[in-house]
Amino acid sequence: MNSPFSLNGRHPSINLEELELIPGVRTVAVHLTPGVATRLLERNLHNRKLSEKVIQKYVAEIRAGEWRLTPGGIGFNDRGDLVDGQHRLHAIVRSQTTVPMLITLGLPAASQEKVDRQRRRTLFDALFLAGMAVQRQEVEIATCLTRRIIRSESGAVPTDHLVKQTLECHAPHIKAVIECLKGASKSARGISQASFLAAATLYHEIDAEKCAEFLDGVRTGVMLPEDHPAMRLRRFLMGETSVKNMPRGGANQSFIFRRCVYAMQAHLEGRKLAGLREAEDFNVPRNTKEEGLLARG
Repeated sequence: MNSPFSLNGRHPSINLEELELIPGVRTVAVHLTPGVATRLLERNLHNRKLSEKVIQKYVAEIRAGEWRLTPGGIGFNDRGDLVDGQHRLHAIVRSQTTVPMLITLGLPAASQEKVDRQRRRTLFDALFLAGMAVQRQEVEIATCLTRRIIRSESGAVPTDHLVKQTLECHAPHIKAVIECLKGASKSARGISQASFLAAATLYHEIDAEKCAEFLDGVRTGVMLPEDHPAMRLRRFLMGETSVKNMPRGGANQSFIFRRCVYAMQAHLEGRKLAGLREAEDFNVPRNTKEEGLLARG
């Protein structure tokens, strides 16, 4: 074996003679069909408890055409038992779709102890590497906006492909809102939360100039009377006003989002506020791109 491992000069040149190969271990790249996936699951004899959320996430990615061939795949030990990939296999069967997959055979039995024990890449990591986001906050805002689009208040994380599409849909306005609040005090944590920034993103799409004025008021509170919508919202976000029966989790995010929309709508219309209420959405037509996301979601 004299030739190096190199394809069209685009891959690193590796002389395999310099390396000691591990006998009995082999990895192949295949188009894995639902039928074969079903048969492979027959060797799923000893594994962790299945996560329905993980299976649903994979199914959604497959059906959206977002599945990619990655170094992660299906692994079997030297006894032929499945040690990695049960969720991927179940997703292939459930989606009834053939996908590209790496299959590794002949792993040591102890390999299963180390599967998925390292730090996983987050959605932000993936979108950063794809050049779609430079700040984690952008993905958090897009996730919040996706929950609004699919009407999810349970706190469940939307599928990656929907968050990605939402980010593409709103990216310029998300970046503009983050820039508007760049000078906010680090102690003002309430005005950096995704629910507020998500509502501000929608306001910015409606009227960028008024939104910037509103955000400056929320950020500083300078020279604003108590009944000004920005001041009402600032005091709420900063925890200066008491709220009875404040919900938690995903419901809390929706609660904050609706109050932000109520204050922003009042500012858009030039109204003063005696107090904050909740509004389901802005009184303007839904973004046409969002309509498409809703149909696909």
